[in-house]
Amino acid sequence: GGARTALFNWLYARHTGGKFLLRIEDTDLARSTDESTRSILEGLAWLGFAPDEEIIFQSNNADKHREAARRLLAEGKAYRDFTPKEAPKDANVKDAIKERARAQGDGKHMRDNPYRDLSSDESDVRAAAGEPFAIRLKVPVEGRTAFNDQVYGIQERDYADTEDLVLLRSDGHPLYNLAVVCDDIEMGITHVIRGQDHLTNTHKQILIYEELGVTPPTFAHLPLIMAPNKGKLSKRKHGEVVSMTTYRDAGFLADAFRNFLALLGWSASEEREIYSLEELIEKFSLEGI
Repeated sequence: GGARTALFNWLYARHTGGKFLLRIEDTDLARSTDESTRSILEGLAWLGFAPDEEIIFQSNNADKHREAARRLLAEGKAYRDFTPKEAPKDANVKDAIKERARAQGDGKHMRDNPYRDLSSDESDVRAAAGEPFAIRLKVPVEGRTAFNDQVYGIQERDYADTEDLVLLRSDGHPLYNLAVVCDDIEMGITHVIRGQDHLTNTHKQILIYEELGVTPPTFAHLPLIMAPNKGKLSKRKHGEVVSMTTYRDAGFLADAFRNFLALLGWSASEEREIYSLEELIEKFSLEGI
């Protein structure tokens, strides 16, 4: 799936005269290893499409992500959340929290954080006293996010269905949605082509773009590659068969595998099964997905 997504990005960039950029999104330190990064780079090298600029490692930009969160806080578009990381040991308090969640059920109110409307003076005093806090985006109460996905069409979501998302954890660690927005802005990203499982994230990211005063890029989400049981294909469940280097080491031809990937969810307006790389570049379009 990652290789097909990269191929579609690369083909679109070549077709439109743009650049194919690669960013290693390593904010999740537990899942981001040298081995996983090496596997990505080796797979892309085997298939024959290298990025057009230096590879960006997201973790190197953490200070810029924190700066953006602090800016939103200063502008009143975010707030400090002083909720303790661990629930108090008082059993009655725990029971009360559970009871409130149970009573809310599916109709949970996304704006019920007691620190959302804390005065800036009191928030500053508590922070200056060393009380730990996360920074959350203050999502508007009324309205909706909307964008025209280049594959799935118009996508809308009410603000009421999006929580006040965390931008920075209490340890200062930037979260994914903030990091990708900041990096997209800095890298000059015009088009984001990625898996359909990111549609929900896109609504959250658009909120951050808007609060930062930046027009979001164009989004295109790709249908997922499914396993035989119709579940999502993943390395955790399906092992080495999802890795490009597995096919390289087994002797598959890179041209043949690239052709296979291109036709996995995309087609031109003709009945053909084999394309040269030049023909794929010429014929590729988002409308064909």
